[in-house]
Amino acid sequence: SLERLDFVVHDAGGCVPSDLTLCLQDGRFAVEAEWTDFSGNSGNGHALPLAGDANTGLLWFFSPDNVEVTVKVLEGCPVNGHWWVFLSSGSTVEYTVTVTDTVTGVSREYTNDSGEAAPLVTDTQAFDC
Repeated sequence: SLERLDFVVHDAGGCVPSDLTLCLQDGRFAVEAEWTDFSGNSGNGHALPLAGDANTGLLWFFSPDNVEVTVKVLEGCPVNGHWWVFLSSGSTVEYTVTVTDTVTGVSREYTNDSGEAAPLVTDTQAFDC
């Protein structure tokens, strides 16, 4: 049997989604993560886009049914002239989440130290509009 799939063309300068790259805001922002567990094992975060939501996605480290980080990028340009980045996590694993504006090339890193409860990130001045 045949299955009909959508053909998607990505802007060469924008984010291209993959298992390791979460693309938000129609490819304007690329989100990637690296982690280290309590035994010293390390790896890359895996992307779980949310169907129908260009603002928000999920990252998992160990298993796709165990989400580690939720990432949201919102356009706050009319409010304060910036794109906003929000992260929430229930993890105590060491990690770094990198959000890159593919238009300007500017990146921001958000980290959590090993054994620490991950802080809620509310960066309302993450990227200039």
